[in-house]
Amino acid sequence: MTTSTTGADAAQTAAVRRALAEASGTDAADWHLVSKARHGLLVVFRAVARHAGGHGEVVTQPFTCATAVAPIVTAGLRPRYADLDPDTMAIDPATVHRVVSGQTRAVVAQHTFGRAAPVARLRDLAPEGALLVEDAAHCLGDLGRDRAGAPAADVSVHSFGVEKMLPTRAGGAVWVNPALRGTPWHPLLTAALTALPTGGRRETVAHVVGTPARRVAGRLGGPGARALALAASAGLVDLAIMPSERQGRVAGKPAALSGPALRDVARAVPSLGRSAEHRRRIATLYRVGLAGVPGVVVPRLLDDPGVTLVRYPLLLSSPGRAEAAFAALQAEGLVPGRWYRPTLFPGVDPADFAYDPAASPVAEDVASRVLNLQTAEFVTPEAARRTVEVVRAHL
Repeated sequence: MTTSTTGADAAQTAAVRRALAEASGTDAADWHLVSKARHGLLVVFRAVARHAGGHGEVVTQPFTCATAVAPIVTAGLRPRYADLDPDTMAIDPATVHRVVSGQTRAVVAQHTFGRAAPVARLRDLAPEGALLVEDAAHCLGDLGRDRAGAPAADVSVHSFGVEKMLPTRAGGAVWVNPALRGTPWHPLLTAALTALPTGGRRETVAHVVGTPARRVAGRLGGPGARALALAASAGLVDLAIMPSERQGRVAGKPAALSGPALRDVARAVPSLGRSAEHRRRIATLYRVGLAGVPGVVVPRLLDDPGVTLVRYPLLLSSPGRAEAAFAALQAEGLVPGRWYRPTLFPGVDPADFAYDPAASPVAEDVASRVLNLQTAEFVTPEAARRTVEVVRAHL
C-alpha cells in the first residue's frame, strides 16, 4: 500500500533538493529523495543488472557496513573486493586492477568517515561502460570531483540515516550526473528513481514506533533485544541493520522519501552547515590532543582540517588496545564507535557476500585495530578533551 504525495510533502521534497543542490553546487533537478540510502543503492544496482542483462560484478571494499554491499547482492550482482588504503579508509586504487574484469559493471567509491575516496582516480580505472557509483553516506551533500572541479562519479548516493551527518533516522538521496545525458544510463536511472512509490503504512508505523521501541528494548536487555529483532522481522520496527541484511538481502522496498521521515529531514537539513562546522571543531580537538602520540596512527588524508568527518578514526597499535580503549570510553559514556570492526560490519557469513578475508589483508588489519570517535553535535569540547585523555591512558 502506498500513500499519495501531499502538497506538504512536495514542498518539503523541493526544499530538501534545493538544500542539497546548494551544498554541492549542483542542480536540484538531479537529486532524488529515497526511503533509505541502501534503497537508493538497490535502485541503482538493479538498473545496472538490467543494463547488463541480469549478471555482472561490482567492485567495492570490505571495510564497510553489510548494508552497503547487500544492495549489490540483492540486485543479483556479484561483489568483488579491492583492498583498503589505510591513509584514506577508502578503496586502494592500486588493488582495483586485481579484481576488475570483463564482467565489471560498476565500481563503488566509498567515502569512509569523510570525503576521501579517490573518485577521480577510480574514474580512470573503471572499465569503459561501467558505472562509477559514489557512496557518500558519510559526507551528505559533498561530491568527489575531478581535477577540473567537476563531479567525477556517475551517481552519488547520500544518507540522512542513523548516526550520519544529521540527527535524523531515515532517508537518503541519489544524485544522477547530468553528464550522463546522451547515454543509456541517464534515462534508465532517472526513470527508476522518479517511478518510486511514496512510503506506505508500514514505513510510517516503523518510523514512528522505532525510537521508543529501541529505548524500551535497551532497558530490558537481552529479552528486549530479542523482542526488537522479532518486531523488525515483522516490519514493525526499522533497525539500523535489519536481520535479513546480514544475509545480503536488503529489507523493505525502495520508495520515495515521504511522511514523518521526510518531515524530519526537512527540519534538519537547514542545520547541515552548522553541523559540519561543529564536527570540524571537535575533530580538531582530537587531532591536536592525539598528535604525535606513540601507538596512534591517524589516516593522513582524513587528518585534513578541511574535511568534515562523521567519525574521527584512529588506528591503535594492537586489537587488544583498540578494544581496551573502546571499553574505557564506553564506561565513561563517551560513545565510541565500532565502524567497521569487523569488516562487512557488524559481521556476516563471508559466503553470503562472496568475500574472502584472506584477499584483503589491509582491510582486515585496519578493521582489527580501528577506533572511531564521535564528532556529532552532542559531543561537547569537554567530552572531546576527556576522550583524548582516556585514549592516551590506554596506549
